Amino acid sequence: MKNFNIPPVWTFISMIFAVLLHFIYPVVFFQFLAIDTGIIGIGLYLIIASPIWFKRKNTTIIPRRKPTTLIVDGPFKMSRNPMYLGMILLSFGFGLSLGSFQAIIPSVWLFFFLKNNYVLPEERKLMEAMGEEAERYFSKTGRWIWFL
Repeated sequence: MKNFNIPPVWTFISMIFAVLLHFIYPVVFFQFLAIDTGIIGIGLYLIIASPIWFKRKNTTIIPRRKPTTLIVDGPFKMSRNPMYLGMILLSFGFGLSLGSFQAIIPSVWLFFFLKNNYVLPEERKLMEAMGEEAERYFSKTGRWIWFL
């Protein structure tokens, strides 16, 4: 079970719950085909682009390992957590594409789950490992996007 406690698995679980909530008890139907496709596209881009920067900087992508390098380039210029942001956007866009209000609820759960179980602990590890450099980066770059 330990190997399944990774953010992509939780993202997939939130999408399964979106489908279940949508079909079990659809409350409000709406269609945002262009918006949901765009949100999904941005989410997929962030999910795919972020690991490339981990590889370029030769640091770990595994959440519970100690970081060796602070990445401030690419998508990390606008977000301290672009991969997690991508997962949340993917889940949210998927919920929108289903067309019911309750299908987006799992993406809200995913946001708080990832923040509390991955983002905050990883930020503490970055502060411990990188010190002042991480502090400067945190002050210039938002946790999710440049202003948040």
